[in-house]
Amino acid sequence: MTRWGVLSDIHGNIRALEAALAICRDQGATRIAVLGDNLGRGDSDACVELIRQVADVSILGNRDLDWAHRVGAASREYVLALPKLAREDDFLATHGDARLSRDLSTAEIRAGFGRAHERLAVDRARVWLFGHSHHARVWALPGPAEPPHLLFDVTADGVPATIPLPRDDPATRWAINVGSVGLPFPGKGPASLAIYDSEASTVTFLPV
Repeated sequence: MTRWGVLSDIHGNIRALEAALAICRDQGATRIAVLGDNLGRGDSDACVELIRQVADVSILGNRDLDWAHRVGAASREYVLALPKLAREDDFLATHGDARLSRDLSTAEIRAGFGRAHERLAVDRARVWLFGHSHHARVWALPGPAEPPHLLFDVTADGVPATIPLPRDDPATRWAINVGSVGLPFPGKGPASLAIYDSEASTVTFLPV
């Protein structure tokens, strides 16, 4: 069984990162995915050092590009070498900024997820994991001809919460925004992380 601890938008908040990783361990996460924006106000170098030690998947974020000149050489080299997209298990992971991944960005939320569904189908992935907007939500994506269904919104449903991702329709894909570990935005819910269980096909949101 693979239980992924999925973190995004840490923004240099080392205490929040340490707390999030402790939660992942307590939840039995066997692998860690970090979806970008490691850097920001706080101790970015310490965050990068810890991420390098624990992350099985690590993705470039827009803030990592913007702040690379503000951190040490080792941190700068690490973040600038990160991929913009990763394919692991049954998911695709991106940060969510359109400048980094045109088909898999938060712009898809308003556009109806047509490009995202097509990209997931091409890559034979069931799930897209992303961050960037700091707003934890889950959508079912039945297909390009059908509208997406919002299944979870942290601002309405709160955390913790577990959302099943049924396998009964092979055409359905899932878009999961895991929220922000280190920099929650007003009106977008608390700091959060996600535990994605690819065998049980569930995602659980937890406060950080």
